[in-house]
Amino acid sequence: MKKTPLEILNNREVALPSKSAGSFFRFLLSLMQIGKDVSYTYAFDKKEMKGKQVILLSDHATKDAYKYVLFGYPFVSPNVVIGYQNIFIKGLFNTLLKGGIIPKKLYQPDKKAMMDMLRVLKLGGSLCIFPEGIQSTSGSTHPIFSATAKFLKKAGVTVVLCKSFGAYLVKPRYKKEENKGKQEYRYEILFTEQELKDLSVDEIYEKLLERFKYNDFEWNKKARNKYKCKNGNLADGLENVLYRCPKCKSEFALKTEGENLVCKNCNNSVTLNEYYDLIPTRDCDEIPYESIDEWFKDIRKAVKKEVLSPFSYEYECEMYDIHTDKISSKPFYVCGEGVAKITNEYLYYSGTRHGEKVDLRFSIKNMPSFVFTPNLDNDFYYDNVYYSLRPKTDRVRVVKYMLLVEEAHRLLDETWDKISKDTFDN
Repeated sequence: MKKTPLEILNNREVALPSKSAGSFFRFLLSLMQIGKDVSYTYAFDKKEMKGKQVILLSDHATKDAYKYVLFGYPFVSPNVVIGYQNIFIKGLFNTLLKGGIIPKKLYQPDKKAMMDMLRVLKLGGSLCIFPEGIQSTSGSTHPIFSATAKFLKKAGVTVVLCKSFGAYLVKPRYKKEENKGKQEYRYEILFTEQELKDLSVDEIYEKLLERFKYNDFEWNKKARNKYKCKNGNLADGLENVLYRCPKCKSEFALKTEGENLVCKNCNNSVTLNEYYDLIPTRDCDEIPYESIDEWFKDIRKAVKKEVLSPFSYEYECEMYDIHTDKISSKPFYVCGEGVAKITNEYLYYSGTRHGEKVDLRFSIKNMPSFVFTPNLDNDFYYDNVYYSLRPKTDRVRVVKYMLLVEEAHRLLDETWDKISKDTFDN
C-alpha cells in the first residue's frame, strides 16, 4: 500500500541534500532574484567558507527570507529547518525531502526535528535555521528561545549570522503582495568553534540576542530607500495590524484609503509614505509614532494592561487542518466549525472537527503565540498537533486575538516573559 506523506515523514531518516536537489534549488533561487534590488555583503573571506560545516542563522523579517539567505550563501547546501505546515506543497514535497528539508512544529519540543538536526551535523552537513520561528509581525525582532543557545553549544560548529535590512519593507506580514525596493543581506561569523567551547550557554545567548536584533524602520531612517507597490497603496492591509486609532484609541475603526489610514470614528488620518514614514495627513491629524513597529508595540502595551483583569472573547469560526494523507494544491482545508473562546488561562473550541463533535481546551500556558496569517486566521500547534481557526466575521480581530494569547501567556510563563521583554517591551 502506498504510504501517505505523513507516514513518509514519520519514517524518514533525513539525509544531506543530494547534488541534483542542491543544483535545482540554486537554479530556482537564481530565478527568484530576477528583478529584485538585492545586495549581499560578507564580513569574512568567502574562499575559507567554501565547504565549511556551519549553522546558518537568519532573521525572519520576511516570509521569503529563504529565497535570499540561501542564495547569498552558496558555500554549502544546508539542510533547512522550516515550519511543518509549509512542507505539504504539491509538486515540491518529494523535492523538498531530497533537499534535506527538516520540518519543525512551531513553539513545540519537536523531538523528531531535533534528532534530524543532530543527525545532519553528525553526517558533517550544515543547517539553516530561522530561530524566531515566525515572520516578524511589525518589522523588528521576535523572541528567541534560550534553547537555541544550548543547541549551538552542543553542535559546536561555526555559526554564521545573516542579517537582513529592508526585507520587511519589501514583503510585510500584513499583505500578500510584494513591494519594490532595496534589500540588503549581510553575513558574519557569529561564533567560531572555539568560542562555543569557551563561552557558557548564557554568554552565547546574550551575544546571540545582541547581534541578532533588527528593526527595518530604524534602518531606513538613515538609508532613505523608497518602496512602491503595484496598486500604489503601500498601506493596504495595515489596518489589520494597526487596529487601534492613535488619536481616539478606538479599535477596529481604521480603514485604508490609498496610502492613508483613516479612523471611521474620529476621522484622524495617517499617511504611510514611500520611505515607510508615518506622518499626519492634515494639520489637524495626530500620529505620536514614527514607525509601524512603534505603533504596534503601543497596541501590545494596551493589551498587556487588558489581560491583567479577567477577560473573555468569544466568536464563531471555522477550523482548518493540513492535508497529510495526500499532497494537494490547497494543503489547508476546513475540517470543522464551531465557537472559540479566549480567556486569561484557556483557549476553548466547541464544535466539529473531522466530522465529530468536540470540546477542546488548550492551556494558554502552553501557547507562546496564536499566530495570525495574511489570510486572517490564527494557527498554532498544541501537543504537536496543528490547529487553525478562522473567524466567520470581524476577521480583522485576529491580531488582537494573537496579542491576547501572547500577553496572557507571559503572565503564566516567567521564562517566556523574560525572553520577551527585550523584544516586545523596548
